[in-house]
Amino acid sequence: MNVKQLVWGIATVIVMIGLSGCDSYDEGYDDGYYDGFYDGARVPDGAMTTLFLIDKDGFTLGGVAYSCIDPSGMGTGNFVTAPNGEFSFIPGERCTFDLYGLYGTPEDPVFIEDDRGFGKGDIPYQCIQDEGFTYEDGSFEYIDDDICTFYF
Repeated sequence: MNVKQLVWGIATVIVMIGLSGCDSYDEGYDDGYYDGFYDGARVPDGAMTTLFLIDKDGFTLGGVAYSCIDPSGMGTGNFVTAPNGEFSFIPGERCTFDLYGLYGTPEDPVFIEDDRGFGKGDIPYQCIQDEGFTYEDGSFEYIDDDICTFYF
């Protein structure tokens, strides 16, 4: 083996090792996902409470559209739940969730849980045909493709 082949072989190995640590993410490509959040997810701050939307199988409901209104009636924004089902709000806000694509209870129950996986009961809500309070396990009554407002 001559020196030229040795140098070429070493260079090839270095390039292969360098490329093996790279993924296919292109910074110019917007796939709607960035640092663990969907574009449009509300990033919580210290004044907010964070809860999670979970389905009957324990999977998170990411990408669910919601908007919030503060107690004075001013809109605070339009958001989507993060991939882990996370949504945040300022206590006193009312937030409306678009449950399009979900089949309603009892076929497709949705649960509101805290970060420890415990259901959040007694949250007042109003959907198109149902209203009341979330059950102890965090579930609530809704119909196919419903829109539900929760009074946090």
